[in-house]
Amino acid sequence: MKYLILTAASALACLASTEARAREGGFSFSPAPRWDSADGETSIRLRGRVYYDLADIDWSSPNAASPADRDEFRTARLGFEIEHGPVKFVVEYDFESENAKPNDVLLAINLPEGRIRIGHFKTMNSLEEQTSSRYSTFMERGIATDLFGLGRRIGIAYDWSGNGFTASAGVFGGAMDDNFAFREVDESSAIAARVTWSTVVDDTRWHVGTSWRRTDHDGGTRLRVYPQAHLSNRFAAADYRAGALLGTAENSDFVGLELAAIRGPFHLHGEFARLSIDGPAGSPSFDSGMLQAGWILTGEARPYKESGGTFGRLRPASSVLDGGHGAFELAVRHDISDLADADLGRIRSTTVGANWYLHDNLRVMANYVAANMNAPTFTESSDSLQFRIQADF
Repeated sequence: MKYLILTAASALACLASTEARAREGGFSFSPAPRWDSADGETSIRLRGRVYYDLADIDWSSPNAASPADRDEFRTARLGFEIEHGPVKFVVEYDFESENAKPNDVLLAINLPEGRIRIGHFKTMNSLEEQTSSRYSTFMERGIATDLFGLGRRIGIAYDWSGNGFTASAGVFGGAMDDNFAFREVDESSAIAARVTWSTVVDDTRWHVGTSWRRTDHDGGTRLRVYPQAHLSNRFAAADYRAGALLGTAENSDFVGLELAAIRGPFHLHGEFARLSIDGPAGSPSFDSGMLQAGWILTGEARPYKESGGTFGRLRPASSVLDGGHGAFELAVRHDISDLADADLGRIRSTTVGANWYLHDNLRVMANYVAANMNAPTFTESSDSLQFRIQADF
């Protein structure tokens, strides 16, 4: 089934290059199978993405054996969206494991000023997290997004944008359960908000932003992270779940800062985040920062979506499906996370990446990641060479 999904997704992405009408009556492939009403008020569209990863991992740790897997479907999502006037309904699930895991399952309503979203979607934190993985520079996001548990929850939010600014805020419960059950997996709750500003000065696009999230935990939480290689093991966790030796997390506050710049084919992106936990003795705090830079060798500029304060889809000027060479990108990133308050020292990670954008919806990625955790009493390290074939529609 997984290979069938991959083949179908790749075929649909290739069909997108033709953008030809399948037949009259409102059906088309542009860039995915969709139907539009004659008056343009209503549309139904298939959506999805498939990432197939290969990796060679060199893992060293006194706590865990080397990982056995060397390939995986990192993502195999399929869903649809229905849009009628100002209302959009989105359903998308990930079928890469035995359980169907929900992603965006929401109703969005455009207002005269702003938008309301109701359902299961990401809390509004971090430029890195808000940018779709379809458009991210590296195979895995910066460490803070995983380490500090940024992700989707059931909630309601209001979004607004204008004059280079964006502002959004939401109230959330827990994450949505697997296998199409629209219920929360726990009784945790959160409040989140994000503000960004963007402008162009002397041909350089600048982005600055900040976000906050307050979480009331149900049974505590733990901080754990992959070394930016999903086929590797996780580094040792800081456990603040109920009954843990470090104490139980009752609530936590996340604060994040964002800065990005785009000038021609060069782009720069940095973030800093802090998570402060209440409940355990000493009220521990953890910091994480990253800085990355990229250069698109073929001259395209990394797209930016001012309405959402996020990066967008890179479309190569010369598509391979049209007889061209696509777009090529080189990038480097460095992450540092301080876990001293949990006696786990620091996590350091350096990633070097190369991307080949064959077409708008097809990409091949290669990442080398050198990461280590230097705790006071032990060291864990992961060196990985990873490859990804990505298709989305």
